[in-house]
Amino acid sequence: MRNYTPDKPDFRLYLPSIAIAVAAFATQLYFPLFYRQHTDLFDSFFIYLLLAQFVHLSWTHLALNLAGMALLNWGFERVLHPWQWLLTQLASLFAVAFYLEFVEPIQWYCGLSGALHFQFAVCLALAWCQPNRPQNTSLPLTLLSVGLAAKLTVEWAQGPHVDAHIGGAIATQAHRGGIVLGFAYAALLLAFRRAASNRAKPASP
Repeated sequence: MRNYTPDKPDFRLYLPSIAIAVAAFATQLYFPLFYRQHTDLFDSFFIYLLLAQFVHLSWTHLALNLAGMALLNWGFERVLHPWQWLLTQLASLFAVAFYLEFVEPIQWYCGLSGALHFQFAVCLALAWCQPNRPQNTSLPLTLLSVGLAAKLTVEWAQGPHVDAHIGGAIATQAHRGGIVLGFAYAALLLAFRRAASNRAKPASP
């Protein structure tokens, strides 16, 4: 079409993920055994949990989580505004640390999988609740929702288990916490959007 300008990627959406990826890569390179030190370096287990999310059990573990984060950014690119992506990713890190210390306590933890489950839950909920959502998105969103429920069910049935690909135990508690708090965060964000929309509407004559 003449004078047609296609949508260009908004690279501001990817900046928080790029920063997290660089931090995780650097931590894996220079402090690969940080997660084994537990609270030796810090008096606060919450701080340990917060920082340990940037460390992974292996390079394969890191690659899988970074690939998942890239897919989230690409698949749900238009669900959140750039500053909302930043806040959501920061919230995911703090939420997982909070959950693993106060709700389902855990002896040790490392990796971004809990935060990714949080972000996925937020994006999935917001995608379902988008105004004027195209009908052709119903099937993929349904498949993603069913897949998420099936994954959590299988993990709950299996309990703690070791994955040979990542080189250690899978922290299913972090996955559950990420999903639960992610949906709660999405509910708050939707309520905020609804309130902002109501304020923006002109008053009736």
